[in-house]
Amino acid sequence: MTTRRKACIIEAGNAKGYMTKGSIKARQFQARRRGNAMQLGISTACFYPLPVEQALDETGRLGLRAVEIFFNTESEYFEPLISEIERHVHENGIEVRSIHPFTSANEGILLFSEYTRRTEDAFSQYRHYFETGQRLGAKYFTFHGERRMGVDTDGGIIDRKLNVYRRLVAAAAEYGLTFTQENVAWCRSADPGYLRQLYENVPELRYTLDIKQAHRAGQDWERFLEAVGDRICNIHLNDFDEEHSCLLPGEGTMDYDAFFGALKRLGYDRQVLIEVYKTNFSSTQQIRRAVERLLPYAQP
Repeated sequence: MTTRRKACIIEAGNAKGYMTKGSIKARQFQARRRGNAMQLGISTACFYPLPVEQALDETGRLGLRAVEIFFNTESEYFEPLISEIERHVHENGIEVRSIHPFTSANEGILLFSEYTRRTEDAFSQYRHYFETGQRLGAKYFTFHGERRMGVDTDGGIIDRKLNVYRRLVAAAAEYGLTFTQENVAWCRSADPGYLRQLYENVPELRYTLDIKQAHRAGQDWERFLEAVGDRICNIHLNDFDEEHSCLLPGEGTMDYDAFFGALKRLGYDRQVLIEVYKTNFSSTQQIRRAVERLLPYAQP
């Protein structure tokens, strides 16, 4: 297991005492004593509809470095925008851990239909996404996959779709990226059993665990750890309660002691990224408080 020791201090500014340098240093010291190597970060999706480069600036002001970039349109993969995004990554000291395509809502029809020509076009499209990830130094690619549309029973169809996964995994690897399947409530990946089938048939595939998506699917996060826990490489942190399916960490009923304890037992030592929606907070001060709550478990 690798270890990473980050001495990054979050500049809280006029944070009204929620996050002071002293309190952050104390929390980081506690995390180091626990031998915790997880790095706390955030997804740019939190700041939508801000353009990606502005979302990176917001991330820098929060003092967070580990980031998943959620691309929101095709032009962001090409010049001149990709150079602008790259500049903001460097200026803010960002470490791009993962990238997430805006095409995730259509991956079923793009990649898994019987229309071979469209599938091949999509492979070319995703290869460019992988190349962009490589340029930004990303390690992981986050994928949604097919929507929930019944159960495949035809052996030929199942084999064809598994082969799509194998090709995607191999193509991403050519660009130095690890291809990860995220659990998503409206996709086949909402079912831990489905993920387990992928686990058994595509051993090179890895996984992104999203807490809110498990909750929205009516599943406990533990079931996903049981199904694919040793191959999870990326985590989206959020919270929930009886009335809200997505909240900032610490604002709901999520048991983070149990969650991070389970991750530690699995030997998980990668990034844990806050991912919520802009409607889930009214100011970045709320995100700062969420960061402070998570400091005992992971370091910025």
